[in-house]
Amino acid sequence: MQQSSFIPAKRECFHVHTSRCKHASNDSDEEFIEVALSLGASKIVFTDHCPFPGNPFGNRMDIEQLPEYIQSLNFLKRKYEKIIDVQIGLEVEYLPSFQTHYMKLVEMEGIALLYLGQHFYEVEPYVYSFSMEDKRDEYIGLAKATLQGIKSGYFSVVAHPDRIFRRKSAWDGSMIELSKEIINISKKVGVTLEINASSIRERCYKQEFWDLVPHDVKTIKGIDAHSVSELKEEFVKRY
Repeated sequence: MQQSSFIPAKRECFHVHTSRCKHASNDSDEEFIEVALSLGASKIVFTDHCPFPGNPFGNRMDIEQLPEYIQSLNFLKRKYEKIIDVQIGLEVEYLPSFQTHYMKLVEMEGIALLYLGQHFYEVEPYVYSFSMEDKRDEYIGLAKATLQGIKSGYFSVVAHPDRIFRRKSAWDGSMIELSKEIINISKKVGVTLEINASSIRERCYKQEFWDLVPHDVKTIKGIDAHSVSELKEEFVKRY
């Protein structure tokens, strides 16, 4: 699978979560597809939070649920193949200790894309930033992990890259330099940067980041839907 080959489509429902992530609605996979069709979408991309071996992290499906996630969406992909493009992806953090896991995911049948969502990072092997008491400089580690993830070649899209600065109130020089690094390597590698609707809703969107992004860097508008109601609301806003 060539991770950098992702091409956004017109009228696309990109970035959709399912009930398996444990912080979404109980709406079924098929309900999301039916709503996408009712909105006139040409494509829907499911990107539920990726599980890790041993289930060390919360707010995501268990590793035991991954086969069923793929099986369910593959069935619906075939069922609806003549009327809407259904794609299966995973939103996943880049953590250096899990190289074998990423390689398995990239080769896994049915998975169309891995989607880099750096919600936390690995401070040292199997120690993670969410356990730190002082998170004032968290953005630096998140940026470095994002850069490593982009360079790894596993990922075709970067989720909400500006969200790494969510704990920062004032925009400063270090944020500018880290943003430029992320933007430049994204352009070089050919990955797509996501403008995330949830970041806008939750007020952790940083326009300053996007003002640095040139027109020749690929971007996509992500809905980040955790329910069919969010899918409807955000799709209508965009189209």
